Amino acid sequence: MNRPTSRQYPFFLPLAASLLFLSALSGCARIQPGTQEGLTPQEALRGRDVNAARLEDGKRLYSEYCSGCHGLKGDGQGPAARFLDPKPRDFTQGIFKFAAVPSGQLPRDEDLMRTLRHGLPGSSMPAWQLLSEQERLSLLAYLKTLSTLWAESPPGSPIAVSDDPYRPDGIEGTGRGVARGREVYHVIATCWQCHPAYASQEEVNGMAKSNDAGTVELRADAGQSTLVTDIWDQPLMPPDFTKQRLKAGTSLQDLYRTVGAGIGGTAMPMWKGGLEENDLWALVYYVKSLADQRLRRPQAIPGLAGAHAPVRAHPPSGN
Repeated sequence: MNRPTSRQYPFFLPLAASLLFLSALSGCARIQPGTQEGLTPQEALRGRDVNAARLEDGKRLYSEYCSGCHGLKGDGQGPAARFLDPKPRDFTQGIFKFAAVPSGQLPRDEDLMRTLRHGLPGSSMPAWQLLSEQERLSLLAYLKTLSTLWAESPPGSPIAVSDDPYRPDGIEGTGRGVARGREVYHVIATCWQCHPAYASQEEVNGMAKSNDAGTVELRADAGQSTLVTDIWDQPLMPPDFTKQRLKAGTSLQDLYRTVGAGIGGTAMPMWKGGLEENDLWALVYYVKSLADQRLRRPQAIPGLAGAHAPVRAHPPSGN
């Protein structure tokens, strides 16, 4: 029997290319674990007391499941990296975007484990539910061998989550939180400098006046996000909360952690301490009300009424 050719089957080459791409994404199909030299406890965590067997297991798991994207050295240069957007994290720098610690500090094990368990929606980082809890712990231990920062600095201190001031009042509290959050978003934190604005200039003027915020002038293209660059020199488009998935989750607790701690390596600042706690929680409620629109679940926060739905700002028309 003659071997089929691309002339006979025009779909053959695209199919072959797709299979090669999926093979690269798997990370383990072409990379045999255990080919590197063995680790001792001393070299593994730069002198920290870690079980050598756990580290060996973590190295095997990393080679099998992670190196296809993040690279064998943890530098984010795995064979699949060139196909991915956003790019895989470079572990050698010790900088992580999502953690419940002040932006720029090393994450805690709980932060890394959260990412392993749940993944990062909207990226190529999956939820590693196929791994056991012990395997995930081994993987975390090995990840810390990929950057010297883990030996030089302790993990950051977790941000303290205060009591939600709006929850006790139920539906009424939810409405007040969303309404106040809309003001915080547009005239206090001015989140629209990177993210879209969801209010018109006239509405912003009114909010600014009631908050004694002075003049707040929306940028001309405030109806859409502004392209920025992260510390990895990668272009980054801050999410439109009504359209894009939020990688670190959309529960109130998730959003408090993200807004409060900021996002490492990006222009997203740490708002814990920068805003009064009631306003920080209000901003969280408002962002959640926006994110729930993407899922068409306006009642995801109990009592969220249509009266609190945002109005997107439209840039002025020009000739």
